[in-house]
Amino acid sequence: FKTRYFNMAVKSLGRPRKHNAKIPAHINPANLPEGLTYDNERLRWRFNYTDNLGKRHDKRVGSQTSKLAQILNNIERLGIEKPNTFNWLVNEYLKDARFLDLKPATQKNYLACYALIKKQSVKQKSVTTLLLKNWSSGLCQQINTQIAKKNGPSMANHCHSFLSLVFTYGKNYNYVTTNHATGVYKAKCRPAQQWVSTEVYSRVLSYAKKRGSTLPKTRGSSPYYIWLMMEISYLCRLRGVETRTLTENKMLENGLQCDRRKGSKGNITIYNDRLLSVLNSAILHRDNIWRSNGYPVPISKEDRLLIVNNTGQAVSLDSFHSAWQKFINFAINDKIITNDERFSLHDLKRKGISDTAGTGSDKKDASGHRSDAMMQVYDKSLLSVPAASD
Repeated sequence: FKTRYFNMAVKSLGRPRKHNAKIPAHINPANLPEGLTYDNERLRWRFNYTDNLGKRHDKRVGSQTSKLAQILNNIERLGIEKPNTFNWLVNEYLKDARFLDLKPATQKNYLACYALIKKQSVKQKSVTTLLLKNWSSGLCQQINTQIAKKNGPSMANHCHSFLSLVFTYGKNYNYVTTNHATGVYKAKCRPAQQWVSTEVYSRVLSYAKKRGSTLPKTRGSSPYYIWLMMEISYLCRLRGVETRTLTENKMLENGLQCDRRKGSKGNITIYNDRLLSVLNSAILHRDNIWRSNGYPVPISKEDRLLIVNNTGQAVSLDSFHSAWQKFINFAINDKIITNDERFSLHDLKRKGISDTAGTGSDKKDASGHRSDAMMQVYDKSLLSVPAASD
């Protein structure tokens, strides 16, 4: 069913409103939208509406002295969706069994795409507030292009998939006549297995240290922990989550204990000066943050994370992904690297494996991989072989 929706252009709907002599003189009754009434006893404005679930609501939206613009703004803040907008279609899809039966991680990914699409605008209004009839393939292409520039090609293509899914749902239920996302050019992604040269890595690492040393939340700053995670992930051949969750008890006498995930075998990375330096820097930053925030220091070493955020707590996956994307985009904008040279933190695990000296067996032991097939995915180093001879 369709919900009742007020006309924000303050156009009267339905039969003429009965004259209310107690309405404040500075308000023209002819400009009042449907559902907005004046409470003569309590001297306040109230708005009545029905939500998408059919439930009636009666909300206070203004006082006796409120101006009409203020009242309308308060009504808009209620977040009532007009039927047949993209927001409305998405909300219908989110209630459908096809979405509810998806795995929680997939649902979370789609909701993140929806939040990002909401930020795209046309004439200073979110594209999601547009009527479905005003959508087009051109608009979908524009959204894909803008997200690719700001959030990377991979995220742009995830959002494109979400758009296509929602419009397919709408088409199958006769809410729209066509899937506007069909035929849209996808963003060109970098190779899934990006090779990071030592020269590129050094440039980005220096840039991360510089931005990390700038006062947080000021121009030219990035989270201090980015360069720490880069170094630890590279030197120990760790995934991002394995680096973020390192605790102080993993610092053994002879090396750092690396507990690996996804079936990989754990091992100990023997200390060298470079690894000891970055671990000591992580602890120094962490202790300073805990001290300045009055954060209670955990008694047990296994509860003391090596890397924390600026409030002293664990760095969440979403926070790191957001910080990393912003940092890489800054690096591209500041000409530190080109768009083709952009890489992910996981690419540094691949670089670490490739840069490990020794045979394939030595590299496999260092990375914790259990199969030679997986090593071939990660090891991008070139073997030195003798020339052919008779």
